Order: sequence, then C-alpha cells, then structure tokens
Amino acid sequence: MKKFMMALLLATTLNQASAQSVTIRDVFRQMPDSLMPYLSKNNRLDFIDFLDSGMKAEVKNQLGGTSEMIALADDSLTIRMNPSLKTDMLLMDSTVVLIETFTVDSIYGQSRVHYFTTAWQPVAAPQLTEAQRQRINRFEMQNILKRDDELLNKR
Repeated sequence: MKKFMMALLLATTLNQASAQSVTIRDVFRQMPDSLMPYLSKNNRLDFIDFLDSGMKAEVKNQLGGTSEMIALADDSLTIRMNPSLKTDMLLMDSTVVLIETFTVDSIYGQSRVHYFTTAWQPVAAPQLTEAQRQRINRFEMQNILKRDDELLNKR
C-alpha cells in the first residue's frame, strides 16, 4: 500500500510539474491551422526558429502577403498578420487568450478576445483573476494606441 501511495504521489507531482512547464511556444506549435488560417504549421515553426536565430521573423502567409512575429516571450507572443490585423496570444495558467485587433486607417480599432485550453478547446467563460483581466485589457488598449501612434508618425 505504501508503494502504491508513493507512486500515486510521484505521478501527481510529475503531472503538475509538466502542466506548469507549458510555454506559449508549445501551445503555438500545436495550434490548429483552422484558428489562424493565415499561417500554416510550417509558418508558425519558422517564426520561432527565425527569432531564436536572431533573424527577422517574417513569412509569406497563406494569402500571399507577409506576416511578422514581432514579439515572443514564455507566456506571450505578438504577430502582425497584415497591416490591418494584429494577433496577440497570452498564456495564463491553463488558459490561452487569443486577442485579434482589427484596425483601419483611422484612429479606431476593434479587438476580439477568444479563450482556449492549452489543447485548443474553446472556453466560454474562464476563471480569471482581476490581474489577468487587466492584463488582457492592457493588450487590447495597447494594440489600438500603438496603431494610432504608428499612423500619426507616418504623416
């Protein structure tokens, strides 16, 4: 019985450790193509390889345009799909937050937020802390404000 309990405790500990070691890279690699039709799995892998090599992470997307990964951290990434669409992914515990920000040549932008498990199953209403909600809100506003700043600096 003691051996069984020790084995169960060890299995539980290893399971928790492996769940905590998931990074946004792992989740992004496993993302279904249907959730980001602009990019193939090879495009996503190329983004990571290019950034790891210190190169500009730019690929030709499925629509014939150019997409660029402009930021990659352990728990977040940012991709400019085209001049009008920017995508941010955040890893918050076992929830993946996908923020798509659509902009036009004006001062307005609109963000859509989607929630998934790390296995890419949709989540309707995840349990988020107040700090996590504020982080998502900052990303939404940052995208709109950054786009406005880029537009103003081009004129």
